[in-house]
Amino acid sequence: METPKEYYYTYYSYEEWGRGYIGSRGCECLPEEDIRYFGSYSDKTFHPTEKIILGIYETREEAIAAEIILHNFYDVANNPHFVNKAKQTSTKFSYIVPREEAIKNGKKSYELGLGVHGLTPEQRRKNSSKSGKIGGKITANKNKKEKKGIFGLTTEQRVENGKIAGKRNYELGVGVHSRTKEQMSEDGKKGSARAKELCVGIFGMTPEEKSAAGKKAKELGVGIFGLSPEQRSENSKKGGKIGGKIGGNTNKKNKTGVCGRTKEQMNEDGKKGGKKSKELGLGFHALTKEERSEIGKRQKELELGIHGLTKEQRSENGRKGAKKVCAQKWECTETGYIANPGNLSKYQKKRGIDTSKRSRIL
Repeated sequence: METPKEYYYTYYSYEEWGRGYIGSRGCECLPEEDIRYFGSYSDKTFHPTEKIILGIYETREEAIAAEIILHNFYDVANNPHFVNKAKQTSTKFSYIVPREEAIKNGKKSYELGLGVHGLTPEQRRKNSSKSGKIGGKITANKNKKEKKGIFGLTTEQRVENGKIAGKRNYELGVGVHSRTKEQMSEDGKKGSARAKELCVGIFGMTPEEKSAAGKKAKELGVGIFGLSPEQRSENSKKGGKIGGKIGGNTNKKNKTGVCGRTKEQMNEDGKKGGKKSKELGLGFHALTKEERSEIGKRQKELELGIHGLTKEQRSENGRKGAKKVCAQKWECTETGYIANPGNLSKYQKKRGIDTSKRSRIL
């Protein structure tokens, strides 16, 4: 008869939001099937309901050696979170559960709905998440106390490491850099809405805390404070273009804002806006001749607007503009005479008619 294979593993059993126990185990079934066993503890007040497999090994010696490392790392004999009364110090002992016994115990638990079988898939996932948080918190507290890992670094070193890691992720296209702009935008919206709902992050901070965080960022030269004026200007332009494009596409899709108006309505709005600006002396109408001249010179120096066009482009734009204007048809509201804008002006002036008395019909 073939000898059953033996499996050796280390585990962490725990009470939900309570204490925990770290041990090693040998069984003739797969470790994940050994669900009845929660440890050889002697504390009668300890009632674990969950167990996490920490590692699987080829021999009992390897499993116990790993258990010794875990016991020493978490100082289980003195740490109040653990019910272990002593640390494992020898690799010469291990208890092997017969395969038949483990399977029998597992089936019994399944039939009675005990242990992990008494939980829904959602509860199992939730408990697994909680145990991860508990284990992470224990490790973090120990590292913080002994100034190990990230806690052994200065704030400046952490910031520098973050920059290096971010740059590396960008080069390799991993993490957030592996996602499209659309995906990141959608993730950002969801994350922001969730954070606002839970009042966490910036939404959980008082105005004073936000101010203090901003001052700290300025001191360390991180975030926007780590950028040069040129970089900030460039980022602002990019942000404006992206935001404008997203807003424009949304309005175009939903036919809202300017995209919900006809050409005639926009033309009329432009006239009203220009007339109102002139009355109030706003925008271009608020400038003196000297200021307008100065702006024109500045645009010429920077080759902006019309000054950024070649002679050919200007000529082409002029032809298009003239063609567009000449194609328009306007009617004199006094006589009903119809012509293009230029000829109608000549007609009205010749007859002493106010040139504003017209309406566009084409």
